[in-house]
Amino acid sequence: MDSLQIWQPSNHGDFSCPICLQTATFPVETNCGHLFCGSCLITYWKHSPWLAAITCPLCRQKVVVLGNISCEKHQDQPSKQIVHDIRDYNKRFSGQPRPFADYLYDMPLFLTLALRGIFTWHGLVWIFFLRVAVCSFGTIICLSSPFDTTPGPLCRTLGTADDMAVVSLLLICMINICQQIASNGVNMARSAAPSVQSES
Repeated sequence: MDSLQIWQPSNHGDFSCPICLQTATFPVETNCGHLFCGSCLITYWKHSPWLAAITCPLCRQKVVVLGNISCEKHQDQPSKQIVHDIRDYNKRFSGQPRPFADYLYDMPLFLTLALRGIFTWHGLVWIFFLRVAVCSFGTIICLSSPFDTTPGPLCRTLGTADDMAVVSLLLICMINICQQIASNGVNMARSAAPSVQSES
């Protein structure tokens, strides 16, 4: 396990956030010494894939510790949520040991992200590999048992799982093709709009 990261504050003369280009509200400092709004950096983290540790938007160094440099006590609900999210981020990525209950608490989030990831081209590939594994398992079972005693319920279960995988593959293909057609249509409309305006 990595050694625990210890945050040491820097002296900042400029309290502007490079993400929103405003004066940093509830400022936090990364382990690489850059200053951001707490809400901007937490939002950036929550939109990253699989909620992995983010890279600094300025220097691309991996951010493992967020330091709260705000001196005043915040009592409103958004500020309390930001403090909670900063503590959560630091618990996940600073190298501190996490209790097993934290992993259980994260399960609904990971399931949501996994379901979102299934409906992509990468999800299509994983479902295809799952189908290959199910078919291979069924083939091994059928070849290893005598032809007279082929387990009927197991073959029906494997057949149903294979059918579901095929339907899922088709559904994901259709969803991705529709999304691609829609994005191509939007891009064509955007590119056509300037040419229509220039003609008139």
